[in-house]
Amino acid sequence: MRRIIGSLLALSCITAYPVHANDEDKWWFDIEVMLFARDTAVSDLAERFERQQVLNTPNTDWDLLTEYYQPDITMVYNSLPVCNAPTSPLWAEAPSQEEILRDYYIEPEPVEPALDDQAGLVENGNTPESEPGNQESELFSDENSAVTDNNQALLADETTQGIEVSENTFVQPEPEIIPPAPDAIAAYWLSFNLNEEQLTPVSVKRRPLNCVTPPEPNLKPQSWQWQKPDLYVPPRQQTPLYVHGANFKRANGPHLLPTNQLSQDDIYTSIRWRKGIERLAHFSWRQQVKFGQDKAETLRLFAGQNFAQQFTQNGDLRPQQLPSGEDPLAEQNAELAEPADSFFTELNQRLNNPQPISFAGMTAPPETNDDGDTQSDVKRLSPIWELDGFIQIYLKYINRVPYLHINSELFYRQPVLSATSLPGAAPAYELVSIPFSQQRRVISTQLHYFDHPLFGMLVQIRRYDRPAAPQPAEEQD
Repeated sequence: MRRIIGSLLALSCITAYPVHANDEDKWWFDIEVMLFARDTAVSDLAERFERQQVLNTPNTDWDLLTEYYQPDITMVYNSLPVCNAPTSPLWAEAPSQEEILRDYYIEPEPVEPALDDQAGLVENGNTPESEPGNQESELFSDENSAVTDNNQALLADETTQGIEVSENTFVQPEPEIIPPAPDAIAAYWLSFNLNEEQLTPVSVKRRPLNCVTPPEPNLKPQSWQWQKPDLYVPPRQQTPLYVHGANFKRANGPHLLPTNQLSQDDIYTSIRWRKGIERLAHFSWRQQVKFGQDKAETLRLFAGQNFAQQFTQNGDLRPQQLPSGEDPLAEQNAELAEPADSFFTELNQRLNNPQPISFAGMTAPPETNDDGDTQSDVKRLSPIWELDGFIQIYLKYINRVPYLHINSELFYRQPVLSATSLPGAAPAYELVSIPFSQQRRVISTQLHYFDHPLFGMLVQIRRYDRPAAPQPAEEQD
């Protein structure tokens, strides 16, 4: 009996790992979502909707869209070299001029003048005409041999005189003439036949990304800390219609998919020609769906316009500041007023009364604003998207059959005329946020429509067969 129990335990231990590996590859789905808004004002509807008081960001487990629009470039920044930095280690001593000349200077090869070569040939009695096998010398007849001898004697006298001169003076070799390249010739021709204005190409100056500028110490009166590189990517003012992800076969977590994985693009294109409907976004992602709503993760969805520059988190209209140069009275007052920059004044005060500064205070992180972002010269505002919310997909057994379920909550934002605006005054607007929650059981490969008088959402869930993990080399052998 003990042997039977022991064999059963061993068999269970052997088969436990493949079952666990199979569970990791099960229940993967591709979710495709289409978001659109209707050209309908909230005030035109007879139905009164509940409004969200604070336009805050929903708290979700996954936020793939924010990571896509505002990526973290810290690793890219740290991997780039510093601009104009020495390639040698900092502890290496700088070489002297003598060492550089000794290691890198190459002496040019000596060039002998042409007269010396010719004189040497004459002294030895070897001339191009007298070389054996010369075809040109064989053409001369015996009658002209006396004439050639006289010419050689005269040539010898002239060359010997040249040798005497060359012993005292050095003849410079003729410089080598390098013809211009074909591109340079074409440029000369164009500059001669055309004006210089037509030759100037229109190009946008792009900053090279092959190196980074090292951070320099910059003491600010507010913080008195070392300036750190600003790697913040600002949010968009309008989300694009499509999102371009990557098709990972065996990703460990959820990820956005490329546009070639969209199967309902025909429907999304047809919405464009519908009157009174505006397309907001069309994208898809891949994830593993879990059993139970309490164990399933929530994923953030947002699209449309960003209202953060016009409205606050409470929906109030931000005060619009006049651009510089529109108020002449303000310019005159600015000339008479004292400069607002008190950096040097505060610097002199601190120099006259020095105080010890702790190392922890200098290395402490900078202070944050009310919205949680770090303080900077330009205030960073949390985005307020036109359509924002979350979606949750999970599995649930009903009569021992697993069914897919969708739990979603979306908030649609729209500027409306404020109720506090006075008659005869300039109209005041506020941003209202209308929630829309819905939960339903769905079937894969079917297109499901979530309808609202102000916006809508189309969802399709497709089963994804995840490929098996590659076996190790030892198991393959």
